Amino acid sequence: MKCGAWLLACVLLASAATDPAQAIFEHAVQALAAGDYPAAERGFLEVLRVQPNHVGAIGNLGIVYARMNRNDQAITEYQRALRLSPNDESILLNLGLVYLKEERHEYALPYFQRVIALDPQNRKARQLADVCRLYMGKVALAIQDLERLRADDPGDGQLLFLLGFAYLKNGDMKTAREYLSQMLEAAGPDQAEFLMGKASYEALNLQQAEKSFLRVLQLNPDFPGIHVELGKVYSGEHRAGDAIREFQTALKKNPADADANYYLGCELVREDRFEEGIPYLEKATKLAPDSYAAYVYLGKAKLHLGQAGEAVALLRKAVELNPDNANAQYTLGRALEMTHQKAAAAKAFEKARRLMAESNAQLEADMQAGR
Repeated sequence: MKCGAWLLACVLLASAATDPAQAIFEHAVQALAAGDYPAAERGFLEVLRVQPNHVGAIGNLGIVYARMNRNDQAITEYQRALRLSPNDESILLNLGLVYLKEERHEYALPYFQRVIALDPQNRKARQLADVCRLYMGKVALAIQDLERLRADDPGDGQLLFLLGFAYLKNGDMKTAREYLSQMLEAAGPDQAEFLMGKASYEALNLQQAEKSFLRVLQLNPDFPGIHVELGKVYSGEHRAGDAIREFQTALKKNPADADANYYLGCELVREDRFEEGIPYLEKATKLAPDSYAAYVYLGKAKLHLGQAGEAVALLRKAVELNPDNANAQYTLGRALEMTHQKAAAAKAFEKARRLMAESNAQLEADMQAGR
């Protein structure tokens, strides 16, 4: 699941220090603002060769990697920056955003909470923390805080969307419709329908999501990302043929769409069309090299084709990027077993079992708490 563009915005960092590396730093900041990420990376690395503890260069390097979808490196740089400046709200926020983009909500939430502890009035951090709570099943807590935020700014469109989504997750359709209707009044018709579709999809109301996305296509056939979102709905409804068609349409419009390549490859693998799916998944790993999920599906495809050795390498990469994903650990265990690495396979299976047990225990605790 992807969050809206507002969730992905990064905060530019700057250093006010005057030093020999300042001109290089300023040029790198300009390159970052202009979207020239390779030049920005070179500049910040040059600054760090002169001043290894330059927090501005480290933090901005994290932004460069995040925008290039090199999330693993972004996390490393942000954590390095926080060791030098543990209460830097911008760095804390950016690190949380990287984890949020990877849908690792339990990792993202503590960083947003630290920002809130430093600045209780930080609305952005509070909304992002509530997004994490919604995906972690802590719906009641999220609604409580979102309602407090709404009282201060009743016309905030993003907040209305989140509240509509939250009440959908909570099964309160009447209240959800009220908030989403208010949101629709504040947005253009195509954007409003798209947001309605996203909220419905995230709340697992696939029938309503399909209706909204089809309406978007009627209003604006070139609406960005609409074919991928509609394909995801069809995939959730087990309509593989329709899903494949939508992902292929998205790729005709933009062959470099990382999401379309990933979802098309996954759908083909699920349909046992392994050889067809592999090229799309391979392209997805090149376009988004730090996204673990494409490596998992690529490893599964290789396993089914009897290429267990290649599968091991791909799945090791997946668990390196996300060691706490039970599916990746389990699939790695299968690949290791097929290559007669019994001890390593047993270790991977045990890690998968432990992760599943922890997940189930957390789910049960949330249900008992009424969240």
